[in-house]
Amino acid sequence: MNANRLQILIISLLLLSLQGCASFSLFGDNDVTPIEIKSVAVERTPLNLPNPTQLSPRAPKWYVVTPDNAEEVFAKLKDKKIDLVLFGLTDEGYEELSITMAEIRNYIKSQKTIIIKYKEYYEPKQDK
Repeated sequence: MNANRLQILIISLLLLSLQGCASFSLFGDNDVTPIEIKSVAVERTPLNLPNPTQLSPRAPKWYVVTPDNAEEVFAKLKDKKIDLVLFGLTDEGYEELSITMAEIRNYIKSQKTIIIKYKEYYEPKQDK
């Protein structure tokens, strides 16, 4: 029986200690100041993004090599002291290269449009 009374006493003390914090407001001064929340509009900071420099691609010199003109093309390259190296594409490979370049151009244009829209959003034109 002693153990049961001890357990009841411990549980009662725990409950009273938890309850004790809430009971102080009943006896003391109950001045609670409410929290005031204010929303203030902040002007957007300009992005200050410089425009990218214009690309100036360099045009490679193309040689069309066929079985009929291969010796002639290699002779011209040898006379100009250019390394005799051949990088080749089939007609299908050249078509794939052209499609890839067109996709890159379209991607760059869409990215440019996105950047312009962001700039318009963050830096709207002011009516003067």
